Amino acid sequence: MDRGIVDVFAFQEALLIEAVFAVVILAMVWVGFRRWLQHKERMGRLIADQTAQIERVEERLKSIEQIVGDGGIKALPDAISKGDEI
Repeated sequence: MDRGIVDVFAFQEALLIEAVFAVVILAMVWVGFRRWLQHKERMGRLIADQTAQIERVEERLKSIEQIVGDGGIKALPDAISKGDEI
């Protein structure tokens, strides 16, 4: 089977076009994967910040419960003057 020079160049051109499309698709997948990773990192940071805020609120609530349990409203000025965290 003898192929002409035009057929050979057409085959090479088709291979080149397929290679270009493959590179473009790989680049798009890579960019999408990086954006997904950035999103996961950002969500992780937000969850960590939210958890830290919840812990601070729980600590403050525990100190208020302790003040109320120890002496009620009458003990509040004493706790403030001592510098206890409310």
